[in-house]
Amino acid sequence: MQSARGHDLPIALRAALCHARGAALALLLTLVTLPAAAIDAIVLEVGEIESGTVRVLNSRVRLDLLSDTQTRVTASADMVSAPAPIGKLTAVQVRCDAPTIAEPRFGCRDGRIAARGGPTGRVAARVNGEFQSDTGAAFVNGSGLVVAGATLDWRAQQGKNGWQVSGNALGGDLVALRKFAARWLELPADFTVEGGAAAQFSARGTDSLRAAELTATLSNINFTDADGSNVGEALAAQLTANFKPSASGGDIEMGLQSSQGQALLGPVLLDPGVNPLTLTAHGTLLDKQLTITQLNVSMRDLLVASGTAEISFAGPVPRADARLGIEELRFPAAYTSLLQIALAATDFGDLTTSGAVRGSAVITDNAARALTLQLADVALIDRKGKLRINDIAGLVQWRDSAATAPESTLRWSSGGAYGLSGGAAEIRFRTYANNFALTQPARLPVFDGAVAIESFALGKLGSDDLEIDFEAEIEPISMPLICEAFGWPSFAGTLSGRVPALTFRDGELRVGGDVEAVVFAGKVVGSNLRLQDPFGRWPRLFADVRARDLDLAAVTNTFAFGSITGRLEADVLGLELFAWSPVAFDARLATPTGDRSKKRISAKAVGNLSNIGGGGGGVIAALQSGFLRFFDDFGYSKLGLKCQLRDGVCLMSGIEPARNGGYYIVKGSGIPRIDIIGNAGRVDWPRLVSQISAGIEAESVEVR
Repeated sequence: MQSARGHDLPIALRAALCHARGAALALLLTLVTLPAAAIDAIVLEVGEIESGTVRVLNSRVRLDLLSDTQTRVTASADMVSAPAPIGKLTAVQVRCDAPTIAEPRFGCRDGRIAARGGPTGRVAARVNGEFQSDTGAAFVNGSGLVVAGATLDWRAQQGKNGWQVSGNALGGDLVALRKFAARWLELPADFTVEGGAAAQFSARGTDSLRAAELTATLSNINFTDADGSNVGEALAAQLTANFKPSASGGDIEMGLQSSQGQALLGPVLLDPGVNPLTLTAHGTLLDKQLTITQLNVSMRDLLVASGTAEISFAGPVPRADARLGIEELRFPAAYTSLLQIALAATDFGDLTTSGAVRGSAVITDNAARALTLQLADVALIDRKGKLRINDIAGLVQWRDSAATAPESTLRWSSGGAYGLSGGAAEIRFRTYANNFALTQPARLPVFDGAVAIESFALGKLGSDDLEIDFEAEIEPISMPLICEAFGWPSFAGTLSGRVPALTFRDGELRVGGDVEAVVFAGKVVGSNLRLQDPFGRWPRLFADVRARDLDLAAVTNTFAFGSITGRLEADVLGLELFAWSPVAFDARLATPTGDRSKKRISAKAVGNLSNIGGGGGGVIAALQSGFLRFFDDFGYSKLGLKCQLRDGVCLMSGIEPARNGGYYIVKGSGIPRIDIIGNAGRVDWPRLVSQISAGIEAESVEVR
C-alpha cells in the first residue's frame, strides 16, 4: 500500500454532544484504525461537550500520526467551564507529545496546557493525565503553574465517588498574593505588607464542593500602615483551615500558630517570640459572613481567652463583632504587651509587675465597646523608685460611652511615689472611652498625713489633647519625712494646704486658685501657677510665690546657711523656670514690718550674706580680728535682699541704699553693731548659686 504521509485528511465533525461521555473519543479511535497509508492527521471539531458540571465550547482536536509508533495530539477550545476552584477558562490550548489512545484508555504522559481566565488569570503548566471511557474515571497531574508568585503543583482526579484536587504552592510572595486576591478581598491602599508564603491544599466533591483543607506557612512578614501605628516585623505563622459545606452555608475550622517576630497594633505590642500565639476557631461561613461559635486564644505566660465572633467580608475592610472571656491575663507580660507602649513617655514606662487579671471584652464593628477586668494581687513597681503599689485588687469596668459605664473600684495594701510612702487606700471611679473620673472623694495616705482628693478626672487619654482636672486638700504631713524622701536637709514642721481647681488643657497645667502650704511655722502661697509641657523634655513653669511669717531660725538651720533668728517674709514674683532651671523672677527677702521677735545673726550667716553682696572678704577679716572675734552672733534690726533675674544675670539690691554707696543687706542693732553692705549690682546667676552652695557647705567662720 502506498503511503499517504504529507497529505492530511481533514474530518470536520461538528456536533453538539450533550451527556455523551466518550463518544467523540470513540469516533477518533475508529478513525485511527483506518489504514495508516491513507491518513497523516486527523482533525475533530465539536461545537459543545457537556459532562456533569464540565462544559466545553468550540473544541478542536488534532491527531498527528508522526510514525507507526509516534503520535502527537493538540487540542483547543474557546471556553471550558468547570467547578470551583477552576471556574471559567478561555483560549484553551493543550499539546501532548506522548498520547495514549487505546480504548478505553485515553491519556497523555507529557503535555502542556495554556489558557486565560480561571482563578489565576493565566494558565501555563505541564500536565499528564488519563481518561477511561468505560467508567468515566480521569486524573490530571500538573506542575509549574505560577499563582501569585508561587509555583503550583497539583493532582486532580474524578471517579465514581466524585472528584478531588490536592497540591502545594511554594515560593509565594505576599505582594503578588495581595494583587491576586484583590477581586475577593481589598486591603486599604495605605497598608503595605510583604513576605513569603507557601501552602498545601486539598478539596473534594461531587456535583459541588464537599470539603476543602488548607495549610499556609507565612515567613518573614513585615507590614505597616500609613501612620506607623500598626507595624509588624519578621513575623512567621502557620495557618490551617478546613471547610465543609452545609445547609447553613459551610462549617469552617481554623488555626493559627506564631512563635516568631513582633507586631505593634496601636499601643499593643505582641511578641510571639516571647509569648507564642495559638488560636483556634470553629464556625460557619455563609455568603460573606463568618460566624465563629467557638474561639480560643492563648499566648504563653500572657493570655488565655475564649469567645465568639462574627466577621463580615462584604465591604472593602472586614468588620468584626466579638465577645471574649479572659480566663487569665498574666503580668509581667500583660504590662509589656498592653501598657508599656502607652506609658513609655511617662514616668511609669519601666515598671516591674506581677499578678493576674480575669475579665471579658466586647467588640462591635471593629471597635472595643466594653472591657471588664478583675484584678488580683497585682503589683506595680518602678525600677527607679518613682512608683510602688502593692496588692492591687478590684473591678475595672470600662465602656465606650459614659451612658453605659458602671462604677469601678480599686484598692491596694500599700503604695508610694517619688519616695513618698503611703498605706492602704481605695478609689471608686468611672472609666469610659478615653476618660477617667473619680465618683467619690478618695484619701491617699502619705506618711503620717494624707492627700484628700476631692475630685480627679482625666480626659482624652492617649491623645495630644490630654485633659486633667484635680482638687485636693493636703492633711498635715511631717516635713522631716518628706525631706528624707526627697533627699533634702531635714527640718521640723508639717506640710499642709490646699490644691484648688488644677486643670490641664492644650498642653498647659493651670491652678485656678492659690496653692497654700504651711511650712517653717509660716505660710507659703503660690499664685498664677502655670506649667507648660509638663510631660515633655522642656517644661516651663510660671508662678508668683509669697511666703509670710516664716521662722527664720528654722529656715537657716535647715540649709546650714548660718543661724539667723527672727521672722521672714519673701516674694518671688514673675517666676519662670525652663526645664526646671530659673530664667526669670523678681525676688525679695525681708524682715516683716513690725516684727518684734528676737533677731540675732551668726558669724557664718554674716559671712555668707557678705559674700552674696560682694563684700565678703572684708567682713570675714573683721570678724577674725579685733574684739569682734569674741562674739558668735550679733543683733540686727532688719535684713533684706532683692534679686531681679534677667538673661542669666541677677540685678542685686537690698533694704535701702547705703550712705557711701552700695546697699544694706543687714542693718545692725546693739553692741557690737554689724551692718552688711552689698556692692555687687550685677551678678552672674550661676556664680551666685555656686556662692550660696559653697556657703552652705562651708564650716563656720573661725573666730579667735
